[in-house]
Amino acid sequence: MSKTKPVVAAHSRGFTLIEMLVALTLFALLSVMLLGGLRFGTRATSAGTAQQEWSAEIATTANFLRNQLADAQPIDIGGNPVQPAIAFDGSADSVEFVGLPPAHLALGGLHKFTITVDKNDAGVRQLVVIWRLIRSDGTSTTLSPPHRSVLLDHVASVAFSYFGGSTADETPDWHESWSEMPQLPLLIRLRIAFADGRRAPNLVVALRTAVSSQ
Repeated sequence: MSKTKPVVAAHSRGFTLIEMLVALTLFALLSVMLLGGLRFGTRATSAGTAQQEWSAEIATTANFLRNQLADAQPIDIGGNPVQPAIAFDGSADSVEFVGLPPAHLALGGLHKFTITVDKNDAGVRQLVVIWRLIRSDGTSTTLSPPHRSVLLDHVASVAFSYFGGSTADETPDWHESWSEMPQLPLLIRLRIAFADGRRAPNLVVALRTAVSSQ
């Protein structure tokens, strides 16, 4: 009786060197694509976060400026009934006025505010607010030492303009300056440009005491 031998494959075929190289190349390309997508996603997330932070900073500053400018007080500093002048000095790149401080500071009393562009020690231009308490004993007026707070960093330029008329008969219009006037301007407009080319939305503020007195 003859024995039947089991059938065995002639050769168990493995991976060739070329196939291994092709597989490694494809794996490397896939890794590069995945890493590139991860980096792009990270950059997009960082850019989105930076934009949100910038927008929040702009909104906070605009809210502060709107509240402070709107409450500017028509304090007479001239003492001349024929040619009165109020404590308000507005130029193209800064504005100075008298008003009340924000409630959260709990300082009380009238303050002299200055909003302007200044440089820090590193030479970075900043939009700042400077305030001083006005002290009066009935015969003389003095100012406390200044306090300074940064509103925005990396500011290239600011442009203030003022809407109103210097007299009751003059048709209101926009002006680049408002100084030694008998009344406050009706509106203040502020344009802000940043060093990176971005611009904040234009801010237009109606002064409450000026509007109510018209």
